Order: sequence, then structure tokens, then C-alpha cells
Amino acid sequence: MSFPKEVLVAGGGIVGINCAIELQRCGCSVTLVDPRAPGDGCSFGNAGNVVAGAVVPFSMPGNLLKIPTWVLSPYGPLSISLRHLPRLAPWLMRWLKASHPANVRRISKAMHALHRETFDLYLPLLRELGEGDLIKKAGQLYVSRHPHGADGNALSGVLRADAGIRVEALSGGQIKDLVPALSNTYRSGIFFPDNGFCANPHRLVQVLASAFVARGGIIQRNALVAVERDPQGGGTAILESGTRHRYDGLVIAAGVWSSQLAAMFGARVPLEAERGYHVTLPQSGILLNLPVTNCDLHISATSMEMGLRITGGAEFAGLKAKPSWKFADRILDLGAMTFPGLQCSGAKKWVGMRPSIPDGLPVLDRAAGDRKVIFAFGNGHYGLTEAPMMARLVKALMMDEQPSIDISPYSVSRFSSVASAPASAPSR
Repeated sequence: MSFPKEVLVAGGGIVGINCAIELQRCGCSVTLVDPRAPGDGCSFGNAGNVVAGAVVPFSMPGNLLKIPTWVLSPYGPLSISLRHLPRLAPWLMRWLKASHPANVRRISKAMHALHRETFDLYLPLLRELGEGDLIKKAGQLYVSRHPHGADGNALSGVLRADAGIRVEALSGGQIKDLVPALSNTYRSGIFFPDNGFCANPHRLVQVLASAFVARGGIIQRNALVAVERDPQGGGTAILESGTRHRYDGLVIAAGVWSSQLAAMFGARVPLEAERGYHVTLPQSGILLNLPVTNCDLHISATSMEMGLRITGGAEFAGLKAKPSWKFADRILDLGAMTFPGLQCSGAKKWVGMRPSIPDGLPVLDRAAGDRKVIFAFGNGHYGLTEAPMMARLVKALMMDEQPSIDISPYSVSRFSSVASAPASAPSR
């Protein structure tokens, strides 16, 4: 086994920092680079859901017929920029292909493999750091005004049953007993006892980053822009500041920028920046003991250290488009429809970019021709849930160990042809 002494991790989000800690535990000298402070990207404002029981892909049979309603409805959950549509079209075609029932079952199994151990991996580390309350296995509730609206379609139930996911069907009265703040109009609910939430996703990354540095890790506010590969192994990373950093191993976990970095190693990955919005209400008047997802209005609400956070929607407009703050305003309206007593004063709005891949599965693989360059990105809505298992698998690949699960579903070769690697990444 070739032991990498110097490892560079590109990306300071929840996946990158978990990878850095896991490799540090193995005795590697690890440097993490990101132009932002740890957790200041997509990890800052996510919904906080930690979903060990999430096995239903976003791309499901019948979604093609729903797209017009999603886009055209005043409160629809989907927005696609017409200017960006020509570039997005191939991605959408792959997304629709993923909705074939055979593909859905395959994707579901791969999701379960990444999700099922998330609490078992997070909680021991956080307790060791004195932060055991940051992640809580409190359950999760889906609600709908329709008699079976919270269940999803029949295939959703089959996927959950096949994976052994525990679910409890709730009536309107039971929903109200569990979450008194909800309106009286919800007729069906699904409770997931093995899910939970993070009380502060941004602080979680900061806590892990502080532990990483305290144990000798290095964090640099810098961006990876080019690499010089050494035929004998490893290479030299060239950072935006002009600094050159020699590495024996490299991990690409840079969120929406990852496909550009992977292209330096000849990989073509259909990754899109899927923008999501949130509003955080410091004085909402609502306290939830568990995350609540409104299946009719496509929003999720979680009580956090900062107040009530409500998230929703997906916007495809490219990396550089200006935020559409009307999306955040819609979320406020939908939140008030869900919780009649909601107080919206002092609302803080935010937008972030999820690194989304059409089939909903991340890329976890070695770069072609370089066993010590590991791709670990594209986790979309599930970065918080998948990060600790991703880190374990990255460590296994880097140390030439046998991964604990089958990682073939996450292979870059499932959609990527390999071309001559460019000398540098495109400018941010």
C-alpha cells in the first residue's frame, strides 16, 4: 500500500471537512483549501435535515408531467432561467432518464448505502468534541392536506419497504398532537423516527474545522486553479495566490466548482448549480421538536439555534446569475400557510448553490490514471447526510483499502468520458 503523507483537500464544506478529518485520523498531513471560510458555501444555509431513511430519489416516474405545473404555478417549487435552458437541457434529459423505474430502484439502493449509518458516524465524533446536541435523532414529519398526499406514490412506499425504512402513518389528529403549530387542514402524515436534524449546519462545519486545526490540520483561504501531475505519483497544486503545494493525495470536494476541477483530470461530469433559498426567522413564535416537510407546498421547516428556518425550491440559472429573491418571499408566504401563527419579522434571506447531478447520486471515484486523486462531490440535497460516509469511503480509496459498501453506483464513468486533461480550471 502506498501511504499518502501529504494530502490536499479542495473544498471546505461539510463533505470536505469530514474528508479532511478522516484522512488526518489515518496519520496523513492534511491541508484544506477553499476561498471561503469553512462552511460559508452551501453548508451555511441548508435545511438541516439528517435523513438516514431517505431512499426516494427526486427523479421519479411521472415527473415529466409535473414540470409545467412546478414551473408555472405562482408558488411552484421549480424555476428555470430561459437563458440557461439550452445549457441545462442535456442535464434535464439525464434527470428524466433517471426516473425510469429500473433506474429508480438502483439509485434508491445506492442512496440507502450512503445514508443509513449517518447518525452512527456523526454522533461519536460530536460527543467526543462536546457537541453531541448539534445533531439530534428526533424524527421527521411529512404532511399533506390530501388523504394520501404525504405517502408519495406507490413506488415510494415500495422503495422504503425494500430498504427497511421505518415509517408511521398519522391521521390529522395525530399530526396536530405531534406538531400543534400546524394548521388543522392536514389529513395525512408520515413520521420517520430514524431521521433527524442539525441544530446549526454552519456551526457544525466550524466545530469540525476547529477540531481539524487543533489536531494539526491546515486550512488556507485559497482556491485550487491548476495541477502539475508527477508521472511518479502525486503532483503540485497551484493555488489562486500563486502558491505551489506538493501533494501525494488530492481530494476534490469543492461543491459546485468540483466539475471544473475534475476536468483537470479529464473527467466530464454533468453537474449543475441548483440554487436553493431559505428564510430564517429569529422570532417566529414557532418551536418545532422535529423537521416538518409540507409535501403540498414543497417546503421544509426546522427549528435551529438561530430560529425557525424554512427552505424550499430549486432554481436553475447557472453559476453567475443574480439571486431571485422573490423565491425567498414565496417561502415566507408558504410558511405562513403552513403555520398560521408564524411571525415573519426580522426574516433573514439566503441563497446557496447545491452541487446537483442528474441521477441524484454523488461522484465518489478515483481520477483516471491517478489512484490518489479522489472525486467526492455532487451530493445535491444530501451533503449533510452523506458527508461522514463519503469521508470513510474517500479514506478507503486513498489508503487502498476495501470500501465498506459497493461504490460502483457513484463511479465517474457512469456518465463521463475521459479526454485530455486541461492544465487549469476555468476561472471562478
